[in-house]
Amino acid sequence: MLTITDVRAHVTHVRTRIPFRYGIAEMTAAPHVVVEVALTDGSTSARGWASEHLPPKWFTKDPDSLFVDDIADMVAAVEHAVGAARGAEGATAFELWWGLQARQDSWASAHGVPGLLAGLGSALVERAIIDASCRLVGRPFLVALHDGSLGFDAARIHPELAGSVLAPPPAENAISVRHTVGLSDPLTDSEVVDAPGDGLPVSLAATIARYGVTHFKIKTAGRLDDDIPRLHGILDVLAAVGVDGRFTIDGNESMHSAQHLVEWVRGLFADARLSPVLRTALVAVEQPFHRSIALGPQAAEALAELGDDVSVIIDESDADVTTVRDALDLGYAGGTYKGCKGVFRGLANAALVQHRRAGSLMTAEDLSTVPPLTTAQDLVVAHAMGLTHIERNGHHYFGQLAPLQPDMEDVAIAAHPDLYERQEDGHVRLRLRDGRLALDSLLAAPFGFAGELDLGGLEPLTVAAATRGM
Repeated sequence: MLTITDVRAHVTHVRTRIPFRYGIAEMTAAPHVVVEVALTDGSTSARGWASEHLPPKWFTKDPDSLFVDDIADMVAAVEHAVGAARGAEGATAFELWWGLQARQDSWASAHGVPGLLAGLGSALVERAIIDASCRLVGRPFLVALHDGSLGFDAARIHPELAGSVLAPPPAENAISVRHTVGLSDPLTDSEVVDAPGDGLPVSLAATIARYGVTHFKIKTAGRLDDDIPRLHGILDVLAAVGVDGRFTIDGNESMHSAQHLVEWVRGLFADARLSPVLRTALVAVEQPFHRSIALGPQAAEALAELGDDVSVIIDESDADVTTVRDALDLGYAGGTYKGCKGVFRGLANAALVQHRRAGSLMTAEDLSTVPPLTTAQDLVVAHAMGLTHIERNGHHYFGQLAPLQPDMEDVAIAAHPDLYERQEDGHVRLRLRDGRLALDSLLAAPFGFAGELDLGGLEPLTVAAATRGM
C-alpha cells in the first residue's frame, strides 16, 4: 500500500523574453508552481516533483476578470488538491490519482469551479505522485507504465477499452517540435521590434534557420480577412527556406456558431493557394468553438456538415476525464494532451483514439512550459502516447529553465546532456537539432528528470507569493 506522507507546493516566477499572445491574453510573466510529494510503501520512501505555469486567461478565458483574481483561482485549485492528497492511500499511483480526482471533482462541483481549472491542481499532484512512484520502484516511466507498476487502467476511464492496451511508443527515441506561431509573432526579421538581444531567434524565419523545425502550430483569429493573409505570409516564409512543413491550426475559441466554423473552413479551402496545402499538410484544427458551445448541438451540426474535409479536435473544452470520449461521439476527431489536464487521463484518451482508429487523433500541446520538470514530463508522456511531434514554445517565449534552485542549469545538463546544451551566452537550454529533441536520457529517468531537487529556496505557494511582482 502506498501512502502520501507529505505534499507541498512552492512558487517561483518566470518572465518571457518576448511576449506570447494567444486568444484574449498576452503573457509576459507568470508564477511557476512546483509540487513536491513524499510517498512511502511502508518500508521505503521517495520524493517526486511536478511544476506548471499559472498562465493568464487560459483556464477560464474570462475577459472581465483581473489577472490577480485569475491567479487566486488557480492557486485555490492547487491548494485544494495538495490538501486532498495528504495522507491518501492507494495500491498504485493510478489508484492514488483516481481517489484524488474524485475529491477534487466534488470540491469543484460544490464551489462552481470549472473542471479544466480544478484539473490543474489534481494534475500537478498526479505528476509528482507518478515521479515519486517511479523513483520508489526504481523504474523509468515507460517501464512502470507497461509492467503494471503504476496501475494504469484505461478501462476505468473509458469502459470500452476493457481488454485493450496502449500501443507501444515509436521505435525512435526522438520527437519533432511543433513550433508555435503566435498571433502577433513576426514572420521575418524585418518585422521584429524590441528584440531581446539574447542571441535567440525571434521571427519565424530565424527560428526555422536556427532549429530546423518542420512542424508548426499556427494561432488564428477566426476571421478570414485576417487569417488568409497571415497564412499566406507563413507559407511565404516556408517557401523561402525550402521547408515543406506540417501544421495544426489553433482556432482559439474564436467561433460562436456552426455557421462561423463552416464558412471559415470553406473560405480557407476556397483560397487557391491555401487549398492544396491544407489538404496535404494540415493535421487538425484545434478548439475553434468557444467552450460554451463546443460540446453542444451547434458543434455537432457544423462537424456533420464539414464531414471528412477537416479534422477538428478539442482542447479548452476538455473539462473532465470523459470529455474526449464525448467529443468523439459528437463528431470531433479527438482531443489534445496537456500536462495540466492529467497524465492518466491523457494516456486513456490516447488509448481510446487508438481503439477507435479511423479519423481519430490526439495531439500534444504546450502551455509555454519550461524545463527541467514540465517540459521533460510532457515529452515522455507524448512519446508514451505514440506521438511523433509535440507543440513546444516555452523555449522560444521564455528561453530559460525554471529557477527552482541556484544550480538548476548545471544539474539539468549533467543529468540530461542529450536534451540540453550550454549556449553562447553561458545559459543551458534545450538542444534542438533538425527540429527534434532527443529523448534517451528522459526515458531512462524516473519520470523525465533524473536529478534530485532542493526546493528550500522557494516560497510556499500562497496567493500573495504567486502575485508578488506581477
